[in-house]
Amino acid sequence: MSAAEPHETREPPGELEYSRASPLRVFYRAAYLAARIWWFVRRPHTNGSLVALWCGGRLLLVRTSYRSLYSLPGGFMKRGETSLAGAEREVLEELGLVITSGLRLAWHGTIAFEHRSDTATVWEASLETTPPIRVDGAEIVWAGWKTAEEALALPLLPAIAQYLENRTKRVM
Repeated sequence: MSAAEPHETREPPGELEYSRASPLRVFYRAAYLAARIWWFVRRPHTNGSLVALWCGGRLLLVRTSYRSLYSLPGGFMKRGETSLAGAEREVLEELGLVITSGLRLAWHGTIAFEHRSDTATVWEASLETTPPIRVDGAEIVWAGWKTAEEALALPLLPAIAQYLENRTKRVM
């Protein structure tokens, strides 16, 4: 795996990375609220793709401006997009990283969440060095490296919690 040139790195590798405030946060929050209302009415089935990047026993987590739960880089897949292509696109859009190889399927499941049936696929990669990360301050407001135990102590999206619980059982 290689990383694209980041626009900005705020902290040394392995440290928490905080972003500056952004006026786009209002847009993201409003769009998320509208989506939740739509999901409540329609009860749709959604498909998402997430990426678990591990380096030195630590997992890269992110937090968005519109949700208080921690997540992995990722999001909804576009129409006609494969899960793998969606994972690669989301990591580039959210963190400025280009993934060239090394992603392997780590978890796949469907969970009832936010009035929708959410099918999520987690792709996983192990990195030799901590890549520089760009946090835009609009959609992604925080990114940081945590051990599995530290991550499980945080409020996580349900799919990420299940992925980590399954992974922790496999590693033990």
